[in-house]
Amino acid sequence: MKGKLLYVFSLIVVGAFLIAPFESSACKEYIDENAALRSELEVKNKEVADMKNTISLKNLEIEEMKKQIDMKNTELQRLYDGAQMLERNLKSLGEILKAGGGELSNQISLLMQGKQSLEEQVIALRNDIDAAFKRNERLNQLVGEYQKKIGDQTADIKNLQKERDSLKKTSNDLKNALAGKTDELSKQVANLTTQKQNLEKQLSELRKNIDSQLAKEAAEKDRMKKTYDQLVKSLEGEIGQKTVEIQHFKDALTINIMDKIFFDSGKAEIKPEGADVLRRVGAILKTVPDKIIRIEGHTDDVPIGPKIVEKYPTNWELGAARAANVAEYFRKEVGIDPKRIAVVSYSMYRPLVPHTTQENKAKNRRIEIVLLDKLYYQMMELKESMEK
Repeated sequence: MKGKLLYVFSLIVVGAFLIAPFESSACKEYIDENAALRSELEVKNKEVADMKNTISLKNLEIEEMKKQIDMKNTELQRLYDGAQMLERNLKSLGEILKAGGGELSNQISLLMQGKQSLEEQVIALRNDIDAAFKRNERLNQLVGEYQKKIGDQTADIKNLQKERDSLKKTSNDLKNALAGKTDELSKQVANLTTQKQNLEKQLSELRKNIDSQLAKEAAEKDRMKKTYDQLVKSLEGEIGQKTVEIQHFKDALTINIMDKIFFDSGKAEIKPEGADVLRRVGAILKTVPDKIIRIEGHTDDVPIGPKIVEKYPTNWELGAARAANVAEYFRKEVGIDPKRIAVVSYSMYRPLVPHTTQENKAKNRRIEIVLLDKLYYQMMELKESMEK
């Protein structure tokens, strides 16, 4: 009983502390995942912000290029207008040249050189404008790429936000579930604590009962040992003659007395020398009033003779009569309470040794006086009735 209570108590205490870590682990996993997503979202937002700054710078650069292209176009238009004017002047000069003068030829030559220079400048400006357009196209391409990246990043951010919202909802659900679980576990812990206290109280009472029972058993053992020693001392002569044998086993003490001390052959009346033995035995048994005295009559396997068959039809009756006379002697002559006495006849069916020789038969013809604990006696009676 003590071991079972300790085992149950250990299971309850161990079970009380195995539930909470499992719930906390799941919640921590979601919290860590949510933190990782938040960190990734911050990185994405920073990347988008950097891209937007880059696009703004590129747009400014594009505006500056447009201004330069406009300036180049204006300058080109001015040069073109100048070239047209020179051409008109050249035509006019050509006409004047036809009219005369070498000086005019020189002026025309200078004007032609000026025209060539202007044409070269126009070509250079056109090249610059083409390069500016190409650069502008590249910038527009870069702006498109950055805008596409921004679109992709924006989509990623939206997905991350959705995932974050989902995790947030899951986290809230977990928090609510954990709160409910915590309340439930708190109640379970309270119940387990109460059970533990009850078990500790029961265990304490059980220990007290066990200690008390052990003390009683030790005292009882000492008392039975004392009774055994008294019987051995009182029956020392008979034990030496091997007509009496005393055995002490656990809760029982057995006095085995050969029938020739008490009875003549085929008779159940107690002889004077047998009465003396019963008087000594009874005086000692009387000092342990809380024990049961079971008196057993045992015979050999020799059939009842014709002279006494009417009085004792079988060995059952002979064994019972002898045991009953011993019990009556204890009641009447020694003063033992008859409520403590039980009479049993086993006839020839519980021999100490096989009924094969006269010596063995003499050993089997006996009176056994058994001193028993009341509870042990009741258990033996129950066992015997179940066997029957």
